[in-house]
Amino acid sequence: MKLTKHTDYALRILIYSALQPEERLLSIQEVTDVYELSRNHVMKIVQKLGQEGYLTTIRGKGGGFHLGRKPEDINLGELICKLEPSMRLVNCEEPVCRISTSCRLQSILSEAMNSFTAVLSSYSLADLIDNPKELSNLLAISA
Repeated sequence: MKLTKHTDYALRILIYSALQPEERLLSIQEVTDVYELSRNHVMKIVQKLGQEGYLTTIRGKGGGFHLGRKPEDINLGELICKLEPSMRLVNCEEPVCRISTSCRLQSILSEAMNSFTAVLSSYSLADLIDNPKELSNLLAISA
């Protein structure tokens, strides 16, 4: 399973947001500078994370965004399932596979995906930031 760049960047944005003082407003520019990401990508991801309630976004002059939930309330399995367009590993319909009616590959991969999701669901954003000093130093976040 490979996560899309969208999900990868969303996790980075949430980690950065979670390391900030509560209610500190972040800007799109700040995140693009820290991670050297496309402004367009970051804007789309922040909008999506805001719609899903992971971030609180404030529009207009003096606006920005901050974490919308406590890190321990952001379940990684739930987050990734919401962000990933498809959790299907193979598509037996395109092109049509002649053996799909008798093949067990789809059910085995489905079982593997369920295990993958179960492991992710046992972690939260708080688990990703359990080393805040080290992460803050790497991201040049002042204490």
